[in-house]
Amino acid sequence: MLQRIGNYSLVEQLPSRGAASRVYIARHNEELEQDSPTSPPAYLVKLMLPASGEAAEHLRAQMEHEIALLTAFNHPAIPSVHEDGEEDGVRYVVMDYIEGVDLATLLGHHENAPRALRREVAVYIMGQLADALRYVHGFAAVDPTTGEEQPLGLVHRDLAPSNVLLSRHGDVLLVDYNSASSRWLAPEHDMTQAGQKAYMAPERIIGTTPATPLSDLFSMAVILWEMLKGQRCFKAESELKTMDAIVRFDISHTGRRVTGLSSKLSEIVRKNLDRDPARRYSGAYQMLQRLAQSPEARSAEQARSELAAMVEALRRAG
Repeated sequence: MLQRIGNYSLVEQLPSRGAASRVYIARHNEELEQDSPTSPPAYLVKLMLPASGEAAEHLRAQMEHEIALLTAFNHPAIPSVHEDGEEDGVRYVVMDYIEGVDLATLLGHHENAPRALRREVAVYIMGQLADALRYVHGFAAVDPTTGEEQPLGLVHRDLAPSNVLLSRHGDVLLVDYNSASSRWLAPEHDMTQAGQKAYMAPERIIGTTPATPLSDLFSMAVILWEMLKGQRCFKAESELKTMDAIVRFDISHTGRRVTGLSSKLSEIVRKNLDRDPARRYSGAYQMLQRLAQSPEARSAEQARSELAAMVEALRRAG
């Protein structure tokens, strides 16, 4: 059983969606050389087991793409990379470990008992995500041939509560860029249907257009709707029925509305859940602006403290 990799000792394995990858909480080896280390493990190690074949080649390319992105990023709502490498055929990357829970846990999705958040807390979380998404969508890198910065055309493609981490201090992080697309990912390794179906934009479901930043905005609006409504938006008995519900979704239907919202917050939900991408906001920055203008955003610090308390209570209960 693998116990160490690189400069890190693996402490505990965490659940992972991918069969070819493993995720561990880890400690730096220097900490273990002390007589009695008291600080909790501070690192997260994601590794890919040795494999061959076309499927393994795709997975390897996607992991390399994710590592390249996370190494280049510099944003407080995106995890930092501390080290990456390969050892005995095992490719690995070391990131910050966030003490907390994911948004799906906070919303009760894992227990199949969805619950709503206070509007102010939902707006605080969404504001942090919108700022991270603004950064991701606009991220540019220097072109080695021209020496000029060029946007990567990056789309996350897997925005979902399970990919939003909430720390015990009230931090909000957007994680998992394994499904992302950008100019850095070769077309032959791109999985156009990457992402969780229950948060996928309708244009992606029916295949009329590839994923765009506007597709990510739809996913963000689904998350916001679920935080405010306290229900799953598109979760159905099967993946096929979930996809059908997305294609047929009509935000103007009375049962889909969320009552008691300010006009700004109501607009954010309504416009970005529109089936027509052209009627959504122009980008994450516009969404961030509207969130900041909503009355629900006025108590951001209080909302952050409330979120931290909720996360800590869940951690102790779990």
